[in-house]
Amino acid sequence: VTAPGLYPEGVSWDRGRGAFIVGSSAQGTLSVVRADGSVTTLTAPFARVSVLGVHVDAPRGRVLATYTDFFFRKLGMVDTSLPPVNGVGVFDLATGAVQRLVPVSTGAAEPRTNDVTVDRHGDVYVTDTEVDTITRIGRDGGVRQVIHDERFTTDDTGPNGIVHHPGGFLLMGRYAGGRLFRVEHPRSARPRVSEVRLDRAPVSIDGLAVRPDGSVIVVANDLSLPGGLPGRDSVIVLRSTDGWRTARTVRDDTWPFGDPTTAAVTPYGDYVISGGIREILTGTPSPTPGRFQLRRR
Repeated sequence: VTAPGLYPEGVSWDRGRGAFIVGSSAQGTLSVVRADGSVTTLTAPFARVSVLGVHVDAPRGRVLATYTDFFFRKLGMVDTSLPPVNGVGVFDLATGAVQRLVPVSTGAAEPRTNDVTVDRHGDVYVTDTEVDTITRIGRDGGVRQVIHDERFTTDDTGPNGIVHHPGGFLLMGRYAGGRLFRVEHPRSARPRVSEVRLDRAPVSIDGLAVRPDGSVIVVANDLSLPGGLPGRDSVIVLRSTDGWRTARTVRDDTWPFGDPTTAAVTPYGDYVISGGIREILTGTPSPTPGRFQLRRR
């Protein structure tokens, strides 16, 4: 896809349009990407932020997207004397109009909301890779709960991809160490967190996506490995037969395009996005400037 300056990190499938919706880590927008590669803006910039995780909530006619000025603050492109801008936006799926902007991780020095999902009740769950939390937001936009577990905590990149599994629980990946967690009863006063025992841990866990058969796609990269260590870009499929107490790897593909971040499940296959965001993170020029890849797994 040719889209200069877009640098998308998140992607979701919009079945009504038969198209993808992507965010922009540089422009703070949401855009529609059609099968012919054409790009149209759905949501204009609403702040000097990066839009990262994207989730189409078709039953409620909305798009959920996390936003943060973390990268702009690191680059000195915003007034760092002001509080961080960080949260989840709720946008009309048809028009892109802003319905609500919900601040998340308020009071934290360097928050970075990352991914977002929704449960069958319409509650929204947002990860923060710097504060090491999952925040639950009600349909009215109120912050209902902050879920934390000592196993989420890391000095490196923390909670990242998150999905609501049809089994009624959350699965969340911690980027550092490639660790996967199951969160039972996330709407209760005391959610139960357990680590999913994997047959082999990926180099990292960035994006997650649930397939119709209940298996889970894991997207791994070396964008934020400790010390800048190199690692293998890969797209992995995990399957569980015990309710995600354990999971085994049923497919592990080395990804041909650099720095994949997440995947979208569509009726035509699973598509993985490589948005060139290394340039945003490190200043390293993209090998395909002005372009990004959406490739079927």
